[in-house]
Amino acid sequence: MKKYWTVAQMGWQDALVYRANVFIWVLYAALPAITLMLVWRAAYASGTNTSQSGLNLSEMMSYYVCVTALSIVITPHPEWETAMQIRDGKLTAFIVRPIGYYGHRVAQETSYQILKSLMMLPSLGLMLWIFHEDLKFPTLDAGRWSLFILAALLSYILLTQIKFLLGISAFWIVEPAGFLEVWHTLLAVLGGRLLPLGELPPWVQAMATYTPFASLYTFPVSLFMGTVEAENILPGFAMQLLWIVLLTVAVRFLWQRGLLAYEAYGG
Repeated sequence: MKKYWTVAQMGWQDALVYRANVFIWVLYAALPAITLMLVWRAAYASGTNTSQSGLNLSEMMSYYVCVTALSIVITPHPEWETAMQIRDGKLTAFIVRPIGYYGHRVAQETSYQILKSLMMLPSLGLMLWIFHEDLKFPTLDAGRWSLFILAALLSYILLTQIKFLLGISAFWIVEPAGFLEVWHTLLAVLGGRLLPLGELPPWVQAMATYTPFASLYTFPVSLFMGTVEAENILPGFAMQLLWIVLLTVAVRFLWQRGLLAYEAYGG
């Protein structure tokens, strides 16, 4: 663990050096949400009392603040660096080190996420200031806070597995950038970042429910907002754990298969 702690410290220092890049990533997540909130405010001002899913204005605005903050905190980005290192042949240096590559990436990304979460605070403050009249957050007791934090932690683990799986696709796809962009589009739609899932057609909601997407942001946010039924809490956690197990097995299998295909082009 001392090795991974050292890697985490190095990742923190690296993130501080490139803190402007971290701040840009935060704005990249926050600005589209602010734009959508302005659109929804105009839609409700035109005479709509509730949305298709039954959310009123304050609930809709609060949802976007919550899902945006959560996505910034728990969404790592190891896929780009992993794919680049595989493509450029730089993975070789990690293979020969006495440290697991997966653990190395997790330690580095976690320290990066902590800094990104801290740098999110100005953007979050801006959202709260712009829409303060429209926001109304529920009062959570200790039990509900615990469930929300647990769900967010499991979502972070699940996202890490998915992103690492996307990154190692570079073993077989020479340039996976297009593949990664498709994933990010699906995540925005099916993950509930672009719109609440209740605003989408039933078949799209079903697709999100039976894939990992609904477990990533929608389930933790619904716990925070208090919109999930009590009988759906345990199945929600079970779905998160199921996908974590399945994707962990897939990552381990494909990583081993990918190493056999790795040819270290570029040295």
